[in-house]
Amino acid sequence: MSSKQNGFQEFITNSDLTKYLSDSKLSKPTQIQSSAFPALLGEGDFIVQGKTGSGKTLAYLLPVIQRLKELEALGGEEQTASPKAIVLVPTRELALQVFSVAKGISHFAKLRIRKLIGGDKGKSLDNLFRSPMDILITSPERCFRAFKKKDLSTQSLKFFVLDEADQLFDSSFKKTTQEIAHLTLNDQAQVFLVGASRPANFEEIISEAFPDRAFKTIGKGEENVLNHQVSTHNISLEEDDKFVYVNSFLKKQNKRNGLVFMGNKARAQRVYEQIKKLKKEKVYLVHKDLEIKDRLKVVEDFRKTGGVMISTDIMARGVDISHLQWVLNFDLPSEADYYLHRCGRVGRSARAGDVFNFITSRDNKRLMKINESLTVQGREDIQIPLHFKRR
Repeated sequence: MSSKQNGFQEFITNSDLTKYLSDSKLSKPTQIQSSAFPALLGEGDFIVQGKTGSGKTLAYLLPVIQRLKELEALGGEEQTASPKAIVLVPTRELALQVFSVAKGISHFAKLRIRKLIGGDKGKSLDNLFRSPMDILITSPERCFRAFKKKDLSTQSLKFFVLDEADQLFDSSFKKTTQEIAHLTLNDQAQVFLVGASRPANFEEIISEAFPDRAFKTIGKGEENVLNHQVSTHNISLEEDDKFVYVNSFLKKQNKRNGLVFMGNKARAQRVYEQIKKLKKEKVYLVHKDLEIKDRLKVVEDFRKTGGVMISTDIMARGVDISHLQWVLNFDLPSEADYYLHRCGRVGRSARAGDVFNFITSRDNKRLMKINESLTVQGREDIQIPLHFKRR
């Protein structure tokens, strides 16, 4: 398939990338990709904002890689431990997902894609810090330590991408992300802030981290809209009944693949053990206290085999499971953005899906708080419906 046939040809012209697109059977850019390509192939700093599952990863990776290939063709001295592009992500799971996509493109583009996340150590780190690299995909704490210790250099940096930028600037990551920005940025590097959510004070937040930069927004019209093929269902019951009714709920899903979000690790563990005793199909548990290697194995096993995943909010962002058919909010989250991102695990890339919410009499204030927050941010279309199905 030639580049003129695949719909990307107006902007993605590198022959290696057109081969990747053809091999991946990507025939038409998504809306956010069509908007992002011309901007990110030019000069300036940008906020790239699109709904979950809209193709944001390729929206920034393809332009960045095409521009890196152009720089490669010009030649020049190679610097060790000095990435040309940094992609900063909030979680290891998302880092590995982006790394996998970038490596897939690199199979054709022949760039050096590296990762630096928690758990990396020993010889692999020594090799990383002694070799040239084109794109580094990394998480906040690990990235900050490497630049603080001068294991990494900013001499070659041309692109700084923050994927899930809103989370990278929330309270748990904000200080580290700002410090990374101050340590790494130079006048020659462009900044791309990518995500689905945009908090009301986002402009104030990014002006603190990037005081001398003016950002243009791409995809504003799409922000935080759940896929129209996602159906939302509220189930009214009392708190004490949740752990009983969840068994009947899962039977009704008839072996469809789903993700159950819990309020904390202890509750997740309880539901996991309860379901595991009753169900024959695969049941998985993931939370932040699992060892890194165990967590990654659980996610990968679920990705391969399907079943039911029991999780805290660690699975709420960035992770794309193509076979996921439903999400259950066993416990409503306390923040509107987490509701949005939880629900965004289904309906990705125009796939249909269902969102179920267990709503108890204790949840009325939380439900109203989430809906009020979504109204303030102009997101009425993804509010929790106020009609209920009695169990």
